Amino acid sequence: MKKLPLILLYLIFLSSSAFTQNLQIKSIWHFKKGDISQDSINKTLERNKILLKYNEVITLQFIPKNQTLTYFFRISNTEKYNQWMELGHEPIVQIPPLAGGNYFLEICTNPLDKKTISKVSITIPNVFWEEGYFLPSIIIYILFLIGIAIYFFSLYNLRQKLKLQDVRNRIAADLHDEVGSNLNSIAIFVELLRRKSPPELLPILDKITNNSTESVQLMQDTIWAIQAKNDAFQKFIDRMRGFATEVLAAKGISLYFDNQIDSNKNSLTMDARKNAYMIYKEAINNVVKHSKATKVEVKIVMENNQIIIEVSDNGIGFDQNLITEGNGLRNFEERAENNEMKLNIDSVAGIGTKVLLEIPLF
Repeated sequence: MKKLPLILLYLIFLSSSAFTQNLQIKSIWHFKKGDISQDSINKTLERNKILLKYNEVITLQFIPKNQTLTYFFRISNTEKYNQWMELGHEPIVQIPPLAGGNYFLEICTNPLDKKTISKVSITIPNVFWEEGYFLPSIIIYILFLIGIAIYFFSLYNLRQKLKLQDVRNRIAADLHDEVGSNLNSIAIFVELLRRKSPPELLPILDKITNNSTESVQLMQDTIWAIQAKNDAFQKFIDRMRGFATEVLAAKGISLYFDNQIDSNKNSLTMDARKNAYMIYKEAINNVVKHSKATKVEVKIVMENNQIIIEVSDNGIGFDQNLITEGNGLRNFEERAENNEMKLNIDSVAGIGTKVLLEIPLF
């Protein structure tokens, strides 16, 4: 009775061994190397398992115990070969290409009694794309490439912006130095001519002086819009407030200026900023020239992803059906259309005028 546990342990060892060799392996044929030598077969048996590479194909030929028996085989852990398949009277099995993993080749003579007469362990190492780290590595690699692409695109975009800013600054400097000096020279020459000209030429000289002055102001506005240092939205607000304060104060008109948006979180393109400022400037100039107002209100708000600039006065207003070129309203509309802005002018005679400019943010 004391020997029973030893026998049980021995039986367990036999059942757990990699080979249950009731059938002897006669030969192994490799699909590329051909016949495998007997020494290699013996070494395979000594290791208690067959090691194959990914998609490697071999054929195992066993020595039949009885030529009258019909043999069957199956390969565990596979979908296609997991069921018993007939071999015939010759136990010759071709191991098909298999993915990485552990398998068992089983041979029997009667699938119904579930008793195998040979069991061979087959181990195939996983190739790198079958490893668990492969898919995450591919994803990380793709994200890395995307990150590199974004980095170089951002770097290229930054360099292009810097080049554009440099061009803008050079243009602004050229306008200031060359065109500005020429316009100032015209004003000086006209003033010299005024001292020696007959009275009938004075109106013409006054017209030239006024045009030169307006050209200088327009050039200054253009230079301000072109210079990269003025791209900040707060610069736009400060210039609007400064211009209105200076012009209206000279005429004794009070100003209420209310900016309700965060200047640090909004910006306009160079062209939009220039046209919006010119419309605003023309609106203030019209108040000074035509409205006879005593009070002007400027409000800047944000609605529906649009910056809305409202300029209203308490002046005499005008009949919108009798618009004249002097009001500059045609210039309003043309500048607004250039940047897909919406312009609305509402004026009532005896009550005042309201100019509403909507600037979309793209």
